[in-house]
Amino acid sequence: MTLVQSSHATNPSPALAGVAWQRTSVGRCLQAVASQVSMQVSRLEKGQYLVRAGDAFRSLYLLSSGSAKAFRVGYDGREQVTRFYLAEDLLGLDAMNRDVHPTFIRALEYSVVVEVPLRQLEQLGVDTQGLQRELIRQLAREVERDQAAMLLLGSTSAEERIASFVLDLSRRHASRGHSGVEYVLRMTREDIASYLGVKLETVSRGLSRFHRAGVLEVRGRHITITDRARLGTFAAWDADIEQRRSVA
Repeated sequence: MTLVQSSHATNPSPALAGVAWQRTSVGRCLQAVASQVSMQVSRLEKGQYLVRAGDAFRSLYLLSSGSAKAFRVGYDGREQVTRFYLAEDLLGLDAMNRDVHPTFIRALEYSVVVEVPLRQLEQLGVDTQGLQRELIRQLAREVERDQAAMLLLGSTSAEERIASFVLDLSRRHASRGHSGVEYVLRMTREDIASYLGVKLETVSRGLSRFHRAGVLEVRGRHITITDRARLGTFAAWDADIEQRRSVA
């Protein structure tokens, strides 16, 4: 059963839908059909679930503001974090194949999501060709991120994983028009350790070492990248360098 606190509106206002409504391709596609179907804007408090593993798939969700994590729960009750979502990300793509959500998705802070009601749009016969094309692009990005995660967990050291993770968050923040040099870790160190497949103390030691090396300033959850080039030498790879190589 999906646990959300929702506010319904035929045309979600910019105040609720936020920047993601205007900036993202999915948001613009939703605007094109907003007059034909009732859109749902959901507000999530920190720690609140958007979906639970096993929920039937009915909609995707555009994260307008805030952040969230996706995770699975093992037989022993341990959580395995599989993804971190930031504002402007599309949530729930991994449920489209089997029509069931395979992961739990929980807010890391106060967050707002806009529903993408695929099933309802199909039933009403709404033209969704533009939206479907955008979903294909989003799925391609998901495949790319999954490949990057496999490489990260494959044959890299814990230190390389942590540096790569910090740089990845930097790129994701910068791509949204925010600072890629200074940002706040909305996830806990336990979550980071789970995602990277390392121990909690390893994450703390790795961040401390980067701090001592002068490439990062770490103040609680506040991260400031003080020497990006040197931080890149600690990482398993630097996506920015790889992109420049591919262009060259």
